[in-house]
Amino acid sequence: MEEQRELVFHDTVPLPEEELPGAREKAKCQKDFILRIFKDHPEERFTPDEIQTAYHLRMRDLYEYGKEILLTSVRRSISDLTKENRLIKCQWNEGRQGAYGKYNRTWRYNTEYLKPLNK
Repeated sequence: MEEQRELVFHDTVPLPEEELPGAREKAKCQKDFILRIFKDHPEERFTPDEIQTAYHLRMRDLYEYGKEILLTSVRRSISDLTKENRLIKCQWNEGRQGAYGKYNRTWRYNTEYLKPLNK
């Protein structure tokens, strides 16, 4: 049986083949870092904007100046983690106003997550 590789980087912009491994690694690191934020605060609910801010603050605290993350990358990671059952999308009424005055849904860490046996 062929092992299914996790798709972390979504190649929506045509990158040269030699740049893909670096882009995939960066996306995986971002996703892992975002998951860590949720794991560190399992009872909290976060909007993508709040995760982006937390990411920047943590990177500053780790002396990783200049490590930026796009909001689209945050949303990609949250979407992927939700599909993996690592995060739970909260009810509509648990959202709050985000950047630009728009209402945002929130997500929380799935404290009941069980790693699949075949991984």
